[in-house]
Amino acid sequence: MARRVVAAYASSPSAALNTGSYDSNDESAAVQQGLPEVARQNLESAFFLCRRFGWFSFWFQLSLSVVAGIVTLFSMAFSSQQSPQSALYFTLFGVITGFLSTFWAFGYVRLSRKLRSFLDDSSGAKKVRRSDVINMLEKGAIINVLGAGASLIGLQSTIGVLVAKTLTTAAVNPYLGATAMGASPVAFDVFGIQATTNCLLSHFGSLVIALFLLRRIANRPSLV
Repeated sequence: MARRVVAAYASSPSAALNTGSYDSNDESAAVQQGLPEVARQNLESAFFLCRRFGWFSFWFQLSLSVVAGIVTLFSMAFSSQQSPQSALYFTLFGVITGFLSTFWAFGYVRLSRKLRSFLDDSSGAKKVRRSDVINMLEKGAIINVLGAGASLIGLQSTIGVLVAKTLTTAAVNPYLGATAMGASPVAFDVFGIQATTNCLLSHFGSLVIALFLLRRIANRPSLV
């Protein structure tokens, strides 16, 4: 008689697990009964992807943003009036968004911990919605696009001033022109280009990772 009751409960539609969302009220009971194999594989894949690429994006952006920030502040403090101040401000905006993107990348690591908690059936684990994950990845991509755009504008401005100074120096004297025309701050301009390229590389790498995660997670409806 007990076996018939268990079989009837297992075949009941209310006992089926909804793998498309974590919003079910019977979430803890469903996890205890066991996730379907496909849903568990998708969750495991999302956990490893978010943890691995989240840490990589975090350290990659942090190292480049710190170097770019130090170089930018140094250039702003010691550059002369002839240097393109607008380029430095655009680069500084790229550095700020780079640090913001670094913090956002750490959110991917925290997301992987939530997925791990759900797989391990930890009590009190927060619910994770697929729409929230996609929204988080999209916002990270937007931050990178804004930062990369500002860095590109700063790079174009710096290169334009460098070209003008180089042509002016060459027209006066290829050997004495730098001293005669007061073009010695060119070294600081070249120094600033290094900061701008670091910002661009940081945002580009983070954007690639965000788009990759977005593609892998958005194409799996049973993931979250």
